[in-house]
Amino acid sequence: MDARLREGVRLFNAGRYFASHESLEDFYHRAEEENKPFLEGLIQLAAACRLFVDFGEVQGPVRMVRQAMIRLENYQPGYLGIRVKRLIQTMEEWADQAEADSGAVKGEIPKILLHRFFFFR
Repeated sequence: MDARLREGVRLFNAGRYFASHESLEDFYHRAEEENKPFLEGLIQLAAACRLFVDFGEVQGPVRMVRQAMIRLENYQPGYLGIRVKRLIQTMEEWADQAEADSGAVKGEIPKILLHRFFFFR
């Protein structure tokens, strides 16, 4: 896994969504075209989580999470070392709960899980 992608994921999982967004965006600008739609989904997740955590918004972030899931669905079950299927499942559950509870989500925003081992093509 590219170190820049790993750093973006680490920041996301630490709850540093703005820094994660910036790191992932930097990686995006240098990434191969085939990886850009996937990275757009991750960047959108980081932005949605920042809006939710830092500004207390609910509707916009939930909508952004759902749009990100659409971008990521073609990369299941995993891509670039990320467990995409699991990410989609947990983020959809989170979005449903956030929407139903008007933002009073019990528990924290799901983490981006990595595959322990993955093989390069």
